[in-house]
Amino acid sequence: MSTHEPSTTRLPARAADVDALVGKARTAVSGAAFWASIPLPLVILAALLSGVATAAPLVLVALVVLNVCCAAIGHSYTPTR
Repeated sequence: MSTHEPSTTRLPARAADVDALVGKARTAVSGAAFWASIPLPLVILAALLSGVATAAPLVLVALVVLNVCCAAIGHSYTPTR
């Protein structure tokens, strides 16, 4: 008789590790998006005031789209102390 456990009993532990890792990654991404959406309006304002918007309007559009995406992704993030 063998005293080794079947390999299928370790699978739930690995799945739990993967789930924990995915949860941490989601929190990190939503946190980064949340904090990035805070200074982006200032960057957009600086682009408007510096004339970048008239020289390269696609940059302004890209900044606005980036800000909207960051706000949407970071919406569910709750900062903790």
